[in-house]
Amino acid sequence: MTDEPIVVVHPPDRRGLREVWVRGEPAGKVWTAHELRDLLDRSGLAELELDDQAVVWRRVGPDVWPDRAATRYATGAVLVAGLLGCMVLLISVGQVDAIGSPYFANRMTGFLLMAGGVVQGVAAIAAPDFVGKRQWPYSGVVIIAGVLIALAGNGLFLAMWAGEREYGTPLFPVFVALFVWSLWALWILFREKTWRTVPHPKSFAIGFMITTALTAANLVKSSWYEPSVAPVSVQSSAKFGKATLKATPEGDFVYVPVTLRVKNSGKVPAYILGSAFWVVGRQFAATAADRTEQAWKRDLEAGKDVDLYAKPPDSTMVSTGEILGAGSYVNPGTEFVVQKLVLLPQSAEFDALTAETKILTLRKDKATLPSSLKPHGFSWNPAGGPPKCSWPQCGDEFVYYVGYVEHSNNIVNVTREPRYLNSWWRMYAGGGNSEISAGVRPYHPAREESADWESDDIYGIEKIKGGGDLVPFQPLVAGALKDAGK
Repeated sequence: MTDEPIVVVHPPDRRGLREVWVRGEPAGKVWTAHELRDLLDRSGLAELELDDQAVVWRRVGPDVWPDRAATRYATGAVLVAGLLGCMVLLISVGQVDAIGSPYFANRMTGFLLMAGGVVQGVAAIAAPDFVGKRQWPYSGVVIIAGVLIALAGNGLFLAMWAGEREYGTPLFPVFVALFVWSLWALWILFREKTWRTVPHPKSFAIGFMITTALTAANLVKSSWYEPSVAPVSVQSSAKFGKATLKATPEGDFVYVPVTLRVKNSGKVPAYILGSAFWVVGRQFAATAADRTEQAWKRDLEAGKDVDLYAKPPDSTMVSTGEILGAGSYVNPGTEFVVQKLVLLPQSAEFDALTAETKILTLRKDKATLPSSLKPHGFSWNPAGGPPKCSWPQCGDEFVYYVGYVEHSNNIVNVTREPRYLNSWWRMYAGGGNSEISAGVRPYHPAREESADWESDDIYGIEKIKGGGDLVPFQPLVAGALKDAGK
């Protein structure tokens, strides 16, 4: 016969579990005397009482069961909730860049964030086993990975947020809450020395550091270093055509066709934030004598051309409008052609007609306009729009557009307040100061003056003056009369 006991109950570990051996073999771990009773029944020892001499209690007796079930269940619930929250956050943030970003570095960062979210989902599944009897040997490894990813991810979000410190950022409370949770979870892992359960701790640590460094490098490259080597190459032009005569009860009028073109001849897709043309009639007047030095100095100070034998021309806006709607976009190789007709009286005392075009572009690989641009008001209708425009100076009459703009890197989007693009199309009767312009800032009502405009370079906003045209007016009219047989 052997003196070896039938049942050996070992002392509780730091979590309160007591290991049980039956007939010299490990049979499992138990939290309570009731669990021990069930284990013995399953082992074929239903007749054995816990106070029997065949049951040996190591160091402490059957009255010591330090498990705190309520605390353990609460810890597990908080672990699962935090891991699921981090999983949703990382996957929702990462999928935007992983699926839609034109930058390879951004896509890589997005996929890494999504992969981190998947790891946290697996960790949430493993959490009940981790706070339980840890029957799956890798539950501790997965929980450590999930917590470290949460700490690194939310730390990254908070570090990005700290660059601007905008407290109106919608997800800022989420970042703070999950970062505090990750610190708490890390303290739980440290308190229980969970790293001792990692099969190959050095390999795990090296792999985690490499993944983290790769994510950080991709983010830095795409956010601060990614060069825009391919410039925007969107051109616009205006060209007058052959005039025709039209007789009306009010008198003879001349139709002057204008062909407007917008073409993207580069490799970068671009949004059109504004595109406008201006047809202006010019009247010149000769001077009686050579102009004095003082006179042409005054012209230069006023931004006018200087002619020795002519005064600065009088200008009259005869036609203006958009070429393409604000918020539209042109892909590489795409060309738009728009035909306009300008109606002028034959008797108009213009010496020349000039046509000018300008376009305002936003690089589609740097930012997007999810909802395009919408007219937000007209200066001549205060009830339906802003009564004034403080920056840029909009002049007497203007059309105002507003649209939500997103950065090409979604991590930047979620760590900032929403950004809105404001676009203006300004008009002056003389046409000389007519202009288009745009700027980006956190949202403010159109009536509110604000100077918190961001740099246009962040979003790749660029104003491009197009090719214009100039034709003498009287020869244009003479040609129309000749074709009409007059």
